Amino acid sequence: MRSLRKWIKYLFPVLVVILLLGLIFSRVYQPESGSNLDPQVRVNAFEASDHIGITAEVCGRVASAEYVTMVVGDPTFLNLEQPHPDQPFTAIIWGEDRHHWQTPPDQLYNNREICVTGQIENHEGTPQIRVTSPEQIRER
Repeated sequence: MRSLRKWIKYLFPVLVVILLLGLIFSRVYQPESGSNLDPQVRVNAFEASDHIGITAEVCGRVASAEYVTMVVGDPTFLNLEQPHPDQPFTAIIWGEDRHHWQTPPDQLYNNREICVTGQIENHEGTPQIRVTSPEQIRER
């Protein structure tokens, strides 16, 4: 009976330490959700409306690119495949994020084939992705 108590006396602290180390390492090595710019879903601009709410890569030609300073927030709109107001998809870059580009995004991407990565949202019937950094856009 005494030998069992000895084992329990020494075994309990060892198990607690192992449990704590396991919890610490599970937090340290856990990948961050949403930080991955390599989505599993890739669609063209016309298919984006079927993927509202998910993170995806949407590809197409920038048919119109506009920096609108007369709207609160100074947005830049990159409309894919067709110009506004008939665009099937929009990438929006708010004024607070424009400083991340050396060349203004409306000049850089206009009339180019691009792919935009992020969560697809619905804005008044048009799917869009908010772009906060150049890493979310790649040229094809």
